[in-house]
Amino acid sequence: MPKSISEQIRQQVIGIAARYGFAVQLKARGEDYYIKNLMFYSESLNQTVYVRKDRAVGAGGIPAYFHVAVHPEFFNKTWVLLAEGIEELINRQKNRNLHSSSNYKKFPVFPENNEPCGMCFKVADYEALAKLFQRMAGAENSETVAKNLAHSAPQSETLIASADNTVESGESPVPVRSVASMNKVPTKGLVIKSPYIEKILAGSKTWEMRSSATQVRGPIALIKKGSGQLVGVANLIDVKGALTRQDKLKAMDKHQIALDRLESGETDKWDTAWVLEGAQSLIMPINYHHPSGAVIWVNLDQQTQEKLVLAMQ
Repeated sequence: MPKSISEQIRQQVIGIAARYGFAVQLKARGEDYYIKNLMFYSESLNQTVYVRKDRAVGAGGIPAYFHVAVHPEFFNKTWVLLAEGIEELINRQKNRNLHSSSNYKKFPVFPENNEPCGMCFKVADYEALAKLFQRMAGAENSETVAKNLAHSAPQSETLIASADNTVESGESPVPVRSVASMNKVPTKGLVIKSPYIEKILAGSKTWEMRSSATQVRGPIALIKKGSGQLVGVANLIDVKGALTRQDKLKAMDKHQIALDRLESGETDKWDTAWVLEGAQSLIMPINYHHPSGAVIWVNLDQQTQEKLVLAMQ
């Protein structure tokens, strides 16, 4: 049986749809109507939208993309913007955008099918999904929506995956307070190489060792060096140093530098600990533009900050 999206991702999708007036349709007991599809309805538009729960789902219930189906008469080709991660989904068997499912109630039945058919979008990530729902709802403009999202983020509990992005079968999502429920979205990203960034996201490393102090405090994004992606968020709460080799030997559980490297002296220059707390992985990494010459910090542009807002809803 195909894998289904995790409960955390399901909640993210429901939250995005709700912001644009599309309410998830549930049975009386609170279950989804369908095993394979989330069904959303907009009363103002009198339109139903389906998001597949079992398309290209990998480890931890994370989909490679979102499969979104609409009534053929509602489908609008102007909503397809490849640069923003929204493309038309072509049925390879029919060589056209026409996808059948018994779930697509009130969608038309075409002569070559025995089931109702919809037209579909292939949507790259949360940001693209929000833009598609925005366009379907006829929202005024992305700038206004982004401001509304930014203002509403501090009041919400967020769902961000654990370091291994896994959810136990049948487990309910656990709200986790992170940067989205604080005073602001990160405006800076800290570049950290492997394997240290993975240790930070796993919660085993809380000191990021550097050769100098920083004045930055508060929510930051975490960038995996060389990946071109934001992979997590954390709070930078303090700086400690300069630390002696003996200080670092006593705090190996915090910085996670191997004993042989500490004793060899090769890490002596890294005598300042940047103290992190609440580090968490994003369910889906966010691509960003890396400016030339940026080595430690990256100032996140407005578009990247908006992606973070959506990723942390």
